[in-house]
Amino acid sequence: MNKYPARVRGSFPALIAGASLLMSLPASGDMVSERCATAAQAFVTSLSAELRPSVAVPFDSDARREWAFRPGSDIRKEGLAFRDMTDEQRVAAHRLVACALSSQGYQKAVAIMHLDDIVMANFHETVLASLPGPFEMGAEFYWLAVFGDPGGDAPWGWQLEGHHLVLNFTVVDDAIAVTPAFLGADPAEVQRGPLAGWRVMGQEMDLAFALLASLTDAQLETVILSEDLPQNVFTGTAGKGGVLTEYEGLPVAELDDGQQQRLWALVAEYVNNADAALAAKQMERIRADGLDNIYFAWMGPRTPGNSVYYRIHGPSILIEYDHGQDLRSRKRKADPNHIHTIYRDPSNDHGEDWLRRHYAESPHHQ
Repeated sequence: MNKYPARVRGSFPALIAGASLLMSLPASGDMVSERCATAAQAFVTSLSAELRPSVAVPFDSDARREWAFRPGSDIRKEGLAFRDMTDEQRVAAHRLVACALSSQGYQKAVAIMHLDDIVMANFHETVLASLPGPFEMGAEFYWLAVFGDPGGDAPWGWQLEGHHLVLNFTVVDDAIAVTPAFLGADPAEVQRGPLAGWRVMGQEMDLAFALLASLTDAQLETVILSEDLPQNVFTGTAGKGGVLTEYEGLPVAELDDGQQQRLWALVAEYVNNADAALAAKQMERIRADGLDNIYFAWMGPRTPGNSVYYRIHGPSILIEYDHGQDLRSRKRKADPNHIHTIYRDPSNDHGEDWLRRHYAESPHHQ
């Protein structure tokens, strides 16, 4: 018997109240790191002595690179769930969640958390209802952890982890890496009730179909890798960042000006989930790789309303989008209303490139 009642836990306005805590737009990345260090210290300080060890984790812990987008506390080795926070601690937690995100990115994150409340309110309609529980889903079941000391000069970071939402942040010498970032949505479009028509990640789909529709038949022959769909995104779990070793599809250099504008708009939809200063620096890195080295690929049908997969892949960017399993059917088919996405920087996930240079160049590491 599921011990968590199938109802909406908490109110959506309470979830997004933290939006008012966002500070004004920073001028540079170092200002973002200062803001986040302050937020992280405040969050840790708000915790009791008993709770701090589960939240304040050493930076060199293997847990920093471990994450999963599945629900449940049984796979979480660190962090504190929103369920177990006081209101004061939740306010501090939202400050930390928001500090390195744009308003767009922050609203997507808290909306994804709220979508789990909607699933639980209609739990009886899903295949999960026939499986043994309990099912720890809902806005309460997202875990926040801090790695290292945000008050010192050494690298540190933080992670928000739960169903359909994993955000990893790594601070190295005031630079902040914001990947890997997993964002999913189910339902991607709410079908009924007061929020009917609400789409949390609609642009990720609409912009991709607009780009695909602009391609010529010759371009489509190269872009479409398969009419069949993969079972999931290839790099959507911890330790899978290196699975896609070769670029596939059509180089961006072979798109015309209008098509390139559509491609960059799609890339920006993912990159701009980060704070504007961080996103601008990442876009510079991506563009610097050269149009010949960035590829667009597609799998599955070509028309909206179907389950599809697409990928944008280059030295400094890896975006994957696909449709997850239909939770309301036992046929295990892909559901166009269930989205999975992963955004990575193959050259710098978890700040690995910056960390190598930091450890090589910092005098105290010699």
